[in-house]
Formats: sequence, structure tokens, C-alpha cells
Amino acid sequence: MTGQLGMGALYAAASPWGLAGIVGASGAVSLAHYRALPALISGTGETPGESVAWPRVSIVVPARNEAANLPTLLRSLMALDYRDYEIIVVDDDSTDATGQIATDFARESAGRVRVVRGSGPASGWTGKNYACHLGAQAATGAWLLFTDADTEHAPASLRLAMGAALAAGASALSLFTRQRCLTFWERLLLPFAYQQYFVGVRPRALARPGQPALANGQYFLIARQAYAVVGGHGAVAASITDDVALAGVLKRGGYPPLVRRGEALVRVRMYDSFGALAEGFTKNSFQFLREQRAGGALVVLSTACAVGVVPALTGALLSGARLGIAGALAALVLQITLLAPWERAFGVPLRYALLAPVAALTFTGIALSSALHALTRRPVRWKGRGYSATARAAVATASGRREEPLRVE
Repeated sequence: MTGQLGMGALYAAASPWGLAGIVGASGAVSLAHYRALPALISGTGETPGESVAWPRVSIVVPARNEAANLPTLLRSLMALDYRDYEIIVVDDDSTDATGQIATDFARESAGRVRVVRGSGPASGWTGKNYACHLGAQAATGAWLLFTDADTEHAPASLRLAMGAALAAGASALSLFTRQRCLTFWERLLLPFAYQQYFVGVRPRALARPGQPALANGQYFLIARQAYAVVGGHGAVAASITDDVALAGVLKRGGYPPLVRRGEALVRVRMYDSFGALAEGFTKNSFQFLREQRAGGALVVLSTACAVGVVPALTGALLSGARLGIAGALAALVLQITLLAPWERAFGVPLRYALLAPVAALTFTGIALSSALHALTRRPVRWKGRGYSATARAAVATASGRREEPLRVE
């Protein structure tokens, strides 16, 4: 009996220490993965030779009900120091002043800004993919930059991104941007979500055949020729994770995207409320885990352990096992300590790291909702539209597709 009690105490102590080990390892791996992405800043040496011609770039902005964000974005794009570019705003059947704002900018831009009117996605397409498709059709540039309406760009951003792509001989480049977090829920959840995201992303494997591709749809620069060869957004028409899906198509076609950190060049505010945040993560979480395969499994393990820290501490305190209590406390300290760099990177007060267990529990609830939507085939909502939670890439020739004539201003 004494031996059994001793083994039970040893197991009770070992479990929290094992949890601490996983929490510490996953947090360290996540930071290492993120920092392994080269940062794109002035003076990095990623510039083309003097003989390289700078191509014309068409900046495509899919915009649905973005009246609050569009002026900031367009002012920043108009101030770019790149020589030859155009801006194409695709008004995706907005019900607010998006179209009027875009038209006003176009009128005052001396031809720099054009507006494409859309009346909603064609059959078999998501709204954003179809809006990007319409913008690409109207584009005149040799390169296409797809960027979201809630971003803001530094004047040197396009020049540095284009220079890095040309210097590397790449046909696509995507930037991870600086996240602006203003509300409690943004500050609580976004740093934790990114920490868990990068547990499953291995930057050094991105160029290897057979490994998952990566891109961030907030800033995705693609050579028009490569885009056309792989089928463009038509190749991922029904995907609700358009950026990663398109990156995969490009990689399989022989055009693996470069991925860089661009926090100094582009910033974004993804969500302005808990409802929008939950809607966005419900749309994306399960699809990301499925796309990343083994990496997705690591994210699940890491997140589950993050959720388990407080229950482990509670159980250890109730059992009175000193080693168990020490292990659970170690797990909590590691959880808080390793989240702090993400809070700093997002400009979030460090005190929010103390709420790491709350962030883990809340995020897991949203992720489980995402999985439930997929498993029960319930549609997810985004920008006022419903999409299949199991939607994967679909070719542009999907049954019943209608082509909408372009209306360009």
C-alpha cells in the first residue's frame, strides 16, 4: 500500500513537471520560429542590383464595408515612395460608404486610384477571393500586391518588399505585419493566438518540397506571370484560408513565396470587437490546423497544455503534493514569461501576460467552435456572408459559376 501511495505521489508530481516542460518548450519553439523569419527593414541587404528594372505594381485592395479603414489605407498607399504603381480598390458589394470613399480618392488621385465594382462573389467563390480575382483582371502591373483594407503602409514598404523579391529571384513574397491591439479582447487574445500559430510553423522548411507553404493575406506580393500560371485566386476559389491556400498552389507550381517579418513597414488592426475576433478565428482556426498537418498537431498539444496549467495547479494544491505544486507553478511562470515577448511585439502592456491562462481558455473555446463548425458542416460567418467551414481550394470552373463583367472607374 505504501508503495502504491508513493507511486501515486510521484505521478502527481511528474504530471505538472511534464506540463511545465511542454509549456516551456512550445513557448521557446514558437519564439524561435518567428524570429527565424528575416525582418524586412532598410539596410538588410535585400536589394536588387543596379541593372534590375523596377516593375510596375498593381496594388489590389478587396474591400467590403471598410469605410472606417479605407481612408487610412489609401492615404498610406498614396504616399509610397515606389515609382510605378497603381491602386485598385474592389468594392465588394459594400452596404456602407466604402464605394463612395474609394471613388472620392480615385477622383483626386490623378489616375493613381481606380475602383472596381462587384456585386458579390460568383458561385463557388468566397467574397475575398472573387474580389481579388476581379482586381487582378483589371490590373496593368507586372506584379500584383494583394493587401487588406485594414492595413497601413510605410512609404518605403513596397520598395523594400519588391527589392527583396527581386534580389532573391523570387516570384512571390509575403509579410507578417505589426498587429495593432486597442481593446481588452485584442490585447488578451491576439498575442496568445500568434504564439500558438508559430508553434506549428517551421520557417526553415517552407522552401522544402512536400512541406506546408505559408503566407499572410494582409500583404501578398506576387509576380503576375506566376499568378497566371497557377490559376490565381481561381485555383483557391472556395478556400476560406485564401492566403495559405494560394501559397500552397504557388509552391506546388514551382514559385514558393518568400516570407518576411514586416512589422516596421506595415501595420494592421484585424478586429475591433470580440465578436469580430471570434468570427475570424472560427473561420480560420480549424483550416489552419488541417493545412499544417504535423505542425497543426503540435499547436493542438501546445494549446491543450496551456489550458491545463491552472487545473494542474489547482489539483496539486488540493493534493498537497509539494513537487506537484512546484511543477504547476513552474508551468505558470513559464507560460507568463514566454508570452511576454509577444505582448511586447504587439505593443500590449506586459500585465496582460498575467492573464495567459484566461487567454488560453478563451482561445480554445473559439478553436473548438471552429472544429465543431467543420465537423457538423455548419457554415461560418465572415463579412456578413456564410461559408462552408470545410471549404477547400476549388477551381474556377466550378459548376454554376457566373462571370461578372468588370466595371472599372
